[in-house]
Amino acid sequence: MAEKLLFVDDEPQVLEAIQRLLRKTFQIETAASGSEALSKLEHRGPFAVIVCDMRMPEMDGIRLLSKIKVDFPEVMRIMLTGNSDQETAVRAVNEGNIFSFLTKPCDEEVLTKTLNAALVQFRLANHKEELLERARAGQTLPAETRNYAGFQIAEQKVRELVSSEAVTALPNKDGSYFGKIIWDGPEYAVQRLTPARAIAHPKSHLKEVPAVGEVVKIEYSSGTGEVKRLES
Repeated sequence: MAEKLLFVDDEPQVLEAIQRLLRKTFQIETAASGSEALSKLEHRGPFAVIVCDMRMPEMDGIRLLSKIKVDFPEVMRIMLTGNSDQETAVRAVNEGNIFSFLTKPCDEEVLTKTLNAALVQFRLANHKEELLERARAGQTLPAETRNYAGFQIAEQKVRELVSSEAVTALPNKDGSYFGKIIWDGPEYAVQRLTPARAIAHPKSHLKEVPAVGEVVKIEYSSGTGEVKRLES
């Protein structure tokens, strides 16, 4: 059964547009408020991903995602909002420990790629034993979870070097990432993006591997990452 995604927005027309846009690709449910979202998480779960607006009455997006981080830590959290100021983004990352921050209007391709990346991270975080058992049995792992043992090592390194609550994600095949390289492992080079998020870049997908301590921008095109060095 496909994992469920929950979209939260106090504007009905936004939720209707999301349903029309994504219902053929994802299993979508919606909520018109923070309290309704929490009720659905409790009674209609499990959900893999929640995407919520920032500005809502009674409970704003940061407060909602912060509560979900505590009560439903397995759910990947994404903020979608028209409020694109830096302060909001920093608060969302620090307080809600979010997976991604998107601004309205969000391009369908960008939104779809972000949702798929969040689902990959959800599967990695919540199906570790199943994936490892399949590997022991000699079964082929899904493409997005290949080299899982190496990813698990990278994830542990992020917890040691950044924080125990930091989120480690895989890059999108056409994504762009800016930050400092904090670890160079056997299979992954880890780049810190924010105080709470890091990307584990498969070294086999990089044209070259940057050194630890370098501040770089890594841009992917069709799954291949090109490293652009910036001033430290």
